[in-house]
Amino acid sequence: MKVDARSERWREHRKKVRGEIVEAAFRAIERSGPDVSVREIAEEAGTAKPKIYRHFHDKSDLFEAIGERLRDMLWGAIFPNIDLTRDSAREVIRRSVQEYANLVDKHPNVVRVFIQGRFVAQSGAAVRTLNEGREITLTMAEMFNNELREMELSRDALELAAFAAFGSAASATEWWLGPEPDSPRRMPADQFVAHLTTIMMGVIVGTAETLGISMDPDQPIHHVVPSKPAVS
Repeated sequence: MKVDARSERWREHRKKVRGEIVEAAFRAIERSGPDVSVREIAEEAGTAKPKIYRHFHDKSDLFEAIGERLRDMLWGAIFPNIDLTRDSAREVIRRSVQEYANLVDKHPNVVRVFIQGRFVAQSGAAVRTLNEGREITLTMAEMFNNELREMELSRDALELAAFAAFGSAASATEWWLGPEPDSPRRMPADQFVAHLTTIMMGVIVGTAETLGISMDPDQPIHHVVPSKPAVS
């Protein structure tokens, strides 16, 4: 029992320190830009570079943890604020895009790291983070599917829509932020949210049409009805 207790304390300590380093990395990236070094992150964390590598295998491992934190922040912002049973499809997407844009606006350089993939050392972490980010759109597609489960919709079509929506959001974000850390936003945040919401709704309405169902974007998703045989 004593050994188990010590092991648990050590695991909790490592988790706490890793979390503190990730928080420091967010601050360092936002201050110094996506080209930040591990040394700069260590300085922000008030520690030495070797200590970073006692808690992370390498730079890629550190940036993967940063990406996981970004993903968790987005999950935590979106899902408590949407209700597919009561909110219209358009409102679900608008709120999701709004929360996403808020996060991007708060941590633009952290987002740049994963969208632009500046370094080879970060490329693996960037790919894994983008894949995990895509899980959010896949989860939303599954939530929509659950609301329409009696229709037995094509899972492949829903997954394709989720991938298309995620790709659109990532590309739109890269455009909005501009190429450099000091680039001005290319349009006000509220306009970006409005445009991206329209783009995402285009994916949803287009997918519904392909699946042979008619939907009113201003009604909850469970109000959709079959309209014609689905395109095979």
